[in-house]
Amino acid sequence: MIIHQNKIHAVRVFAVLFILLLTVNGYCKDAKEMDVRFLSDNAFAAIEKNKKGEKIRHCPHHDSGDKLDNEQAIYMLGVFDKESWLDVKNREDAKKHLEKHYDKFKSEMMKKELKEPVNINDAKLTELVRLPGIGPVVAVKIVEYRKAHILFKDIDEIKKVEGIGQGTFNGIRHYIRAGNP
Repeated sequence: MIIHQNKIHAVRVFAVLFILLLTVNGYCKDAKEMDVRFLSDNAFAAIEKNKKGEKIRHCPHHDSGDKLDNEQAIYMLGVFDKESWLDVKNREDAKKHLEKHYDKFKSEMMKKELKEPVNINDAKLTELVRLPGIGPVVAVKIVEYRKAHILFKDIDEIKKVEGIGQGTFNGIRHYIRAGNP
């Protein structure tokens, strides 16, 4: 009886590992691949299957408790064009799904006034997209620039980020600061 139960347990463990190995996941901000593998399919904006029958899960934006992670949703929109798709329709549906979450977040945030300038040296994506003219793509570029160059010495340095020209800078300069994180 004990040997039979151990065999059943071993088969279940093998089945879970097999399913995890057949799943390919999209980008996930600051998460280990194993963390993403344990997310339910509901955490992703789209799921495709390739010719081998492997799941390709795109754009994780919910946490393990199925709660929306606005930071991750913004990140996924910011890197969306880096994602590879098997079907263009799935790509369009996933983008609409993420934009729906982003639009709801943005409309809620626009009702709240910025109380102090955003520190560009440690601001989260959710803070950066509140700045005038800054969307998910540029917000991700700001964070990537910051990671590559350590800290912004002053606010003028943000103009070195691709997508921030003089016009955008003029729109955000009164809402940002370059302080210690």
